[in-house]
Amino acid sequence: MFDGKIELSDWHHCAAGHQRSIFAHPLYPNVLIKVLKPESRGEGGTRRSKRRLRFLNRFKRFGAYRTFQREVDEFLEQARRFSLADRVELPIPRIFGFANTDYGLGLIVEKITMSNGEIAPTLRELALSGRLTATHLKMIDELFERFCRLHIVMMDVNPGNFVVTDRRGFEELICVDGTGEKSPLHIFAFSRRMNEARLRRMRAKLLTKLAGTLACSVAVSGDESVRAALGRYQRQTDQRTRSIGLSPDPAH
Repeated sequence: MFDGKIELSDWHHCAAGHQRSIFAHPLYPNVLIKVLKPESRGEGGTRRSKRRLRFLNRFKRFGAYRTFQREVDEFLEQARRFSLADRVELPIPRIFGFANTDYGLGLIVEKITMSNGEIAPTLRELALSGRLTATHLKMIDELFERFCRLHIVMMDVNPGNFVVTDRRGFEELICVDGTGEKSPLHIFAFSRRMNEARLRRMRAKLLTKLAGTLACSVAVSGDESVRAALGRYQRQTDQRTRSIGLSPDPAH
């Protein structure tokens, strides 16, 4: 499917995270390519870091591509447990493989779209545009319950990592990024109880970040019941902000 090196200048830069950029192409409507940003990787794919002991990174396998390795490991763990006969729809995208690009190694993943073929909006986009509803908040609870049942391990939560799709005829929430075991001891992969406790904390962290997004000055006023439901998370954010001597967002 992708022979040789892919020139991503021919692709649409559709999204970006802290470390990675994501590209789409109209000829391949079902896939995306994730690549590391140049500032996230050094020569030979080593990881760039501002931490004091960053020189230790050179001795770790996979270098800057450890984030790919974690994501692939989590997908493999889930995929091995379910066959097609189980008819289990995982709340994470499928991984199709790797490709060489002019941005370095790229991870080829399933593109989560709406029923009309448009790329599914993230929770962050819904919050900023005033389209976040109480139903979406309930979907967050249901998704994290599924994560607990399926024992899915996460390394990061961000409103931009979750999308809402209606591709199966009803709205559902999919986690498109941030999965995988970050702990070097793999304690969350080994212990279901510890992973469930961590998922509860990550759910609260996600809701706190959503509350902060709604408080941004550029956010469009939307469902007031959502703001009310997330109010206590915003108050926690404001209290932490004051404790370090900063002022809360004046838009809140």
